[in-house]
Amino acid sequence: MDNPYTILDRKDIKHRFLTLCSFVSMCENKKINLANVFLIVLNKKKYRELFKDSLLLESNFDLVRLFLDHDPLLYKSKYVTKFFKKNTLQI
Repeated sequence: MDNPYTILDRKDIKHRFLTLCSFVSMCENKKINLANVFLIVLNKKKYRELFKDSLLLESNFDLVRLFLDHDPLLYKSKYVTKFFKKNTLQI
């Protein structure tokens, strides 16, 4: 059984994560799904840094892992697969 602090911390991280995803959607001025938010965050360094700073993540790998923890089937998106085949990201 997790202690109350751990439970609150997980809920807070999830809330900040979803808030940042909404923020990216508003900044891009369109309604987009999680896969497209993921691709935008990977493509634009300013969003990557915002996510890492706000969620207290140390690396790009932690950021990718956070997205995949939130939606484990995200890697099956054809756009995400195409992005990873075409590009490399310094993790």
